[in-house]
Amino acid sequence: MASSASRFVLLGVLGLPVLIAAAVFGPAVLDLTFHRRSPERFLIPAGYMGWVKVEFRKASTPPLATEDGRRVLRVGTDGTLQTSSDPHSGHGDDEFFYYRGAERVHLPNAGVCKGGMIWGLETLVDERSSTPFTRFFVGTEAQYRHEVDPAGKSAACE
Repeated sequence: MASSASRFVLLGVLGLPVLIAAAVFGPAVLDLTFHRRSPERFLIPAGYMGWVKVEFRKASTPPLATEDGRRVLRVGTDGTLQTSSDPHSGHGDDEFFYYRGAERVHLPNAGVCKGGMIWGLETLVDERSSTPFTRFFVGTEAQYRHEVDPAGKSAACE
């Protein structure tokens, strides 16, 4: 009898944290696993720094081209692109490049305090026009932090 009571206590001690972790992290893991999309390749004019905005479903604009199985989003010198293509939802292993003619230089999307150049990537819908768009910031982490927090209230990298 003591043996089954010990198993019950052991199951409760170990099982409860596992159950809580599955409930908390499970949806995010499932989303990352099953909500994948084909990766995209963003081409940004060499030296451009600032916000990029890609507007989708714009009539009388060309669809996105593909290259090596990736959709190619070539941004103009003003940081914008309009396309008749639909946005793709989900997560993809996107690539970002500065381009000048045929020359391309990879821009790291490394994350906080790791030297990245791509920040705040998100896809939204313009409430007035119902137009889906993607936006992100191109620049150093310090430039991005200043852009979103001009007063400098958030902690920077040490």
